[in-house]
Amino acid sequence: MAKQTATEKSRATKKPASSARPKKQPAISMPLQKENYLYIGIGVVVIIISYILMAIDSSVDGFISLTLCPILLIGSYLWIVYALVFRPTNEKKPSDAAPAN
Repeated sequence: MAKQTATEKSRATKKPASSARPKKQPAISMPLQKENYLYIGIGVVVIIISYILMAIDSSVDGFISLTLCPILLIGSYLWIVYALVFRPTNEKKPSDAAPAN
């Protein structure tokens, strides 16, 4: 059994260079922003109100059950779809813009 030299010991204990440096993780961004959740909440509230109005209306052939609530429901579902695809724009402040010469 031969004795290990100092360089052989350091090689045996060193980790590969690729694992020595931690890799930077990309920043995780939320797919929806605060405005999106607000719009979805408004749509859900209108849907709940529409179903409650439909249940309160005593006649099946009434204006509320036959006309108003279906329009509100379709509009609310479309509003929620819009809220899911909506991307708010980042408005720049006038001080951020480069001055024109």
